[in-house]
Amino acid sequence: MWDKLKEQFNLLKLEKKKLCLITNSDKFKTKDEFLDAIASALQGGVDVVMLRETIHPDNVIVEIASKIRILCDEYNATFIVNNRPDIAMLTEADGVHLGQKDITPHDARKILGENAIIGKSTHNPEEVINAINEGVDYITFEPIAKNQKITEEYISWVNENIDIPVFLAGEINKKNINNIIQNGTKKVALTNAIMYAKIPEDIARKIFNSLP
Repeated sequence: MWDKLKEQFNLLKLEKKKLCLITNSDKFKTKDEFLDAIASALQGGVDVVMLRETIHPDNVIVEIASKIRILCDEYNATFIVNNRPDIAMLTEADGVHLGQKDITPHDARKILGENAIIGKSTHNPEEVINAINEGVDYITFEPIAKNQKITEEYISWVNENIDIPVFLAGEINKKNINNIIQNGTKKVALTNAIMYAKIPEDIARKIFNSLP
């Protein structure tokens, strides 16, 4: 019974979320500029922030994550830490996002508790099914296929067959968002289009308002 309630609670927390910002600080000169971009994106409608950080040492990542936690609380956004359940726990994030080579969702829940939101990156139907069988709460889906037709078939299959929240990832921007939506996509996860925009708020708002 508890597992079912936990599942329903996490799905409810993600049900209305539709625009995920996957962060990247590589092109920012300072931490403040990086955080300002995230704050601007949140003002524009981003409702999930996934902290993906590789260039800073752990103590700095914890500092940044703690500040993003505050920003997300201010804008009622979900805060996810990529790859690092330890930092997610330290900074009271809502959950963690796992890659194909990271620890299992089961082990992540041992660290974060049963109420944590656990997501996973997927790239084809087999990985999607495996992630669902592992009990994740959501997936990001960035199809890797040999040609465009197979990619479109993958996306259609996910949209038609998967019940948990799916955030389509990849090269998504304000120019192709309408075509993506016409194929049935309701949630997207992206980095560059928003993160490195001159005014992240404006681009985030345009993409957010385009989504159903």
